[in-house]
Amino acid sequence: MSLALTSQNLDPIRTPSLPQMVADKIVEAIGDRRILSGQRIFELELAEQLAISRVPVREALRVLQSQGLLRSLPRRGVHVIDLDQRWAMEIYDTRTALETVAAQRAAQNIRNNPQAAAGLDSALAAIETAARRQDRAEINRADLAFHTELYALSDSPLLQTLWAAMTRHVLIMFGLTTYRRIDFDILIEEHRRLRRVLEEGSPGDIGVEVAIHIILPHGSRELAAESWSGQPPGAARESLPTS
Repeated sequence: MSLALTSQNLDPIRTPSLPQMVADKIVEAIGDRRILSGQRIFELELAEQLAISRVPVREALRVLQSQGLLRSLPRRGVHVIDLDQRWAMEIYDTRTALETVAAQRAAQNIRNNPQAAAGLDSALAAIETAARRQDRAEINRADLAFHTELYALSDSPLLQTLWAAMTRHVLIMFGLTTYRRIDFDILIEEHRRLRRVLEEGSPGDIGVEVAIHIILPHGSRELAAESWSGQPPGAARESLPTS
């Protein structure tokens, strides 16, 4: 006997709106430095480049302003924020705090139900595939998908909402980190280490590994662990990327 489909059986298929797609295009361009830190954004110019009307571009710019990636200056137009040391440290500190809690919660859920980690493993495989192709944009998207899945595994709507609010900042950080990079072995290994500690590590191990995972492209494992333990990380904060 077949089961009649109702609204309770299947979720509707959703695709990103055009303004959201435009916002993603802008973020990708900032991440690979086609649009620079502090640069003015011209609505008409973007609309012409994307071959669309100005309305979705205008809405995309509003979205990015609401997310803190663009700022509007009186009589000077809309500009990319300064992607400087202060911005980088805010991303690092916020991610470390949120992701430590998310990873600890996710670890417990994975240990209770190992099959729940299938999405995480799929995202890790996508990172490895993209790395073999040297496809930086796809690596960054797969990396973001890995961490989005980690937050989903935390089973915390609040953590997922907070993560969603900063994902475009993080994607830009990924872009600045992988810009012109040709060796992605460390990135792959760090994701594998984080995946393993979710199954095997203590809450403290997870906290240290999360900090290491986030800061390693900008410092060392020792400095990252030092930072997570509450000690002044010193050179780790000196070496974070700027645009």
